[in-house]
Amino acid sequence: MRRELRKWITTRATDVGLALTPRLSRGMIERIGGFIALAGKRMPVVARNVAGNMGALGVGSRDRCDAYFKRVGEHYAGALHALRCASRGAEGRAELLDIAAERIELDASFDLLRGALAGRRGAILVGPHIANYLLGLALLNRDVPLTVYLRYSKDRRRRTAKQRWYQASGVDWISEPAEVGGTMGRLGHMATALRAGRALFITPDLPRKSGEGTAVQFLDREIYLPGGAALLAQRAKTPVYLLVAEAGGMRQRWRVRGPFESRHASHGRQERRAAVQRCMQWFADGFAEFLKAAPELWFLWGDKRWTRVCAGDERYSRRCGGCACGQEAASDEVKGVV
Repeated sequence: MRRELRKWITTRATDVGLALTPRLSRGMIERIGGFIALAGKRMPVVARNVAGNMGALGVGSRDRCDAYFKRVGEHYAGALHALRCASRGAEGRAELLDIAAERIELDASFDLLRGALAGRRGAILVGPHIANYLLGLALLNRDVPLTVYLRYSKDRRRRTAKQRWYQASGVDWISEPAEVGGTMGRLGHMATALRAGRALFITPDLPRKSGEGTAVQFLDREIYLPGGAALLAQRAKTPVYLLVAEAGGMRQRWRVRGPFESRHASHGRQERRAAVQRCMQWFADGFAEFLKAAPELWFLWGDKRWTRVCAGDERYSRRCGGCACGQEAASDEVKGVV
């Protein structure tokens, strides 16, 4: 019953957003973002869930929870700004970039990514769901040719909202049903983007059940992350970079780390799996450092899968006490990319 209610509320909110956002002023959207921030931390179930998940991973405090909901409000305001700007062509895109630059700074480490793309070899950029990533990716696309992989949604309204955001931002995107294969499927489109010398952004921070992902050590437990990005990098002989962020007052500072060079493992399935695991462990280590330094900037504290991880659901995680991280890894098929 609760799930159906949540789905109904989300659907109605999406309908309202698509219909009304083009008519809203910039100031009105900022006020809506502030209201979302205030409402979030005053909703007992939501606030308790976020606080519990932060505490389970050892990064929680009252101040950090309050800061998180503030960032959530900013995130949704950014999404509304994108929907408002989508129908205004070049003028709307320029305004969206101005808004993004007010909130996010790309530091000098992005020269690493620019240098990799200068050689027209392409690069994979992996990162967690950073709050306000809708604006940040638009800003990054101004400097580097960017393609973003999105999970396919069966909900027509959500697909429409995503299309309007990419229309406003100018970012190329890939979002195909898993059953569509070949050159017209998501893997074919991702390979094409890399061959064209683009940066391919993937968010592999959504945990899976044991046996469905690559086992990595994450803080004090073993979890299972989708390893498709690492396997794709290995097969394409493409470097992998990590996107992280830090809080700087009202702004965020985005950084790039790496590269992790994915060498092609040609000596059998076991070696290929081990190479995928090493890459995903590298991502997990950087992700954990990001969470410890700036937990308020991670958008997914309320995600149901992470709630299961934090609650100790053995289908999704187990405590690391001589655990076998690295012995279980992604299959040879590039699946479960995000």
